[in-house]
Amino acid sequence: MPKGIRELQAEVLEQDLCTGCGMCVGMCPYIKTAAERVAVIHPCGLTDGNCYRVCPRGETDMDRLARQVFGAESQDLILGTHTGLFFARATDGRVAGRGQYGGTVSALATFALDQGNLEAMVLTKGKGGYPPSPFVARSGEEVLACSGSKYSASPTMAGFHQAVREGLRCIGVVGRPCQVTAARKLEGLAAGEGVAHIPPAAPALVIGLFCFWALAPGFYRWLAEQVDPRQVGSVDIPVEGLEVRTIDGIHRWPVDAIRPFIRPTCLQCMDSTAELADVSVGSTEYDPAWNTLVVRTARGMELVEQAQRAGVIEMKPYPPERMPLLRRAVLQKKQRVVRAMAEGQAAYLRLEQAQRDQILALEVQAG
Repeated sequence: MPKGIRELQAEVLEQDLCTGCGMCVGMCPYIKTAAERVAVIHPCGLTDGNCYRVCPRGETDMDRLARQVFGAESQDLILGTHTGLFFARATDGRVAGRGQYGGTVSALATFALDQGNLEAMVLTKGKGGYPPSPFVARSGEEVLACSGSKYSASPTMAGFHQAVREGLRCIGVVGRPCQVTAARKLEGLAAGEGVAHIPPAAPALVIGLFCFWALAPGFYRWLAEQVDPRQVGSVDIPVEGLEVRTIDGIHRWPVDAIRPFIRPTCLQCMDSTAELADVSVGSTEYDPAWNTLVVRTARGMELVEQAQRAGVIEMKPYPPERMPLLRRAVLQKKQRVVRAMAEGQAAYLRLEQAQRDQILALEVQAG
């Protein structure tokens, strides 16, 4: 049954399930975003709309999307399809120093632009003490200006539509798992699954970020009560809790201090490693000088191999003793969501009971 803006409003926005990905923003003049919140300002009247089709909290069949991206369903129910798993980091100290941990995302995005593979990269830009916003980077310097993780739900994908309106066509995106899902749904529209009233375009490269949850806009109001936001240089959330670096030093709070700001929709997300991306990048939770790099598609492998040959990044095998820790963290989140599905949550996911049982039965052996 076709669905459009009315169902987007009723099933996603009114249920507080919007991820703030921004993909629907810019597709429709009646959908706007402010303070990282998305809202329908007027019903468009269409009963079948691409706004619902691209929404990561609209009906989502991950198996179908995996077939679209990889040609087959994932054979790894925990980490998703991948052809390589590494530790990686930028070799340029300036890139690594301005990026998060090893600076791998900044290095790959800059390399893709410098090589002429892309016209632009859609990124998230902002200072640590203030909400971030979408940014269309056309140069390595502009990529570096966006370096560093942002832990709230910037509507970054709205920047993709901005780039298309500006006449760009070969565009890469960097986003959270929900944004990667939205990008792949958009890719499906570009392949002919969309509604004719919106000309489709799809990202040429998708770099995914590890994400277990994002924070609501109220986090920044809370942070402003703790420190002067003008003095915040960076924000990080390692295992130990929140770390905010200011000109006065590092301020720390336990995770419980920011837990109330976790978006409810994040607790209904099964994908913490951006399983549909070309490459996925996250922290190692072990060595802050490196990133975890998951290579998933042929396009992703080509980019990584070219960057390595050019000396832009360096890589080493993922430590075998760390593998159980990574897999266990990812699996536990998936199992929590599957259990929640039995209580009527995460209804957007098209997941057969046999798959749910299979995920619940999985175990990760200690290394």
